[in-house]
Amino acid sequence: MARGLDARTSLEYALDESIDSLTFVPTGSSALMTWEESLWKDYTDGIVILHRRRIVYERYFAALTPDRTHAAMSLTKSVTGTLAAMLAAEGALDRSRKVADYVPELEGSAFGDATVEQVLDMTTSLRYTEHYADRRAEVWQYAAAGSPFPKPAAYEGPVGYFEYLRTLRSSVAHDEVFAYKTPNADVAGWIVSRISGKSVAELLSERIWSRLGMELDAYFQVDAKGAPSTSGGLSAGLRDMARFGELLRNEGM
Repeated sequence: MARGLDARTSLEYALDESIDSLTFVPTGSSALMTWEESLWKDYTDGIVILHRRRIVYERYFAALTPDRTHAAMSLTKSVTGTLAAMLAAEGALDRSRKVADYVPELEGSAFGDATVEQVLDMTTSLRYTEHYADRRAEVWQYAAAGSPFPKPAAYEGPVGYFEYLRTLRSSVAHDEVFAYKTPNADVAGWIVSRISGKSVAELLSERIWSRLGMELDAYFQVDAKGAPSTSGGLSAGLRDMARFGELLRNEGM
């Protein structure tokens, strides 16, 4: 639901029409391309560029309009991580403690003996691959478990994100290597929710969204059991995501 595009926290405009004509050579190519051409080439749905808090560029394509939300996908991880950082700064979350101290349900999983810090830094050891081109990769099992749609009759896997997270096992020792793996962010969301006693959506609304004068209500995609995807399930308005970016750029202001 939209509050209207005259949000309490307004963004100043200083549109720069010269941006469209800027040229560059894309990686793997020898031909010049303009900025505007690149947006069509990349199937861009919408883009906002801020410079010193002012919007210098804003465009929408296809079905996206200023009053509609768009899936933030893995930018959701930054939102979840910010909430975790806030709780840590306030002393409610100890990043050196084991995950199982906060979420006992993960005791027997790969996350049980990992620290919260290792989860947030993605230095946990997981037998899990995120190769989207490989249909046998674990990321597709995770997607199947987290899908909100009815499972096929022959499906025998875990139902829901939390159930799947409990099945993951370690491959090597934690903290040996950084590896971008989505389940870490969903564990972080589970920890944040457990500590705060609120859903991540409620906490985000209370601590950030309602305080920035956002134009649109944001929402999380949930699994069949109602658990949110705190790794990639947030949908929000484009200008509101810009406001969140400004919040980080200005160190909380």
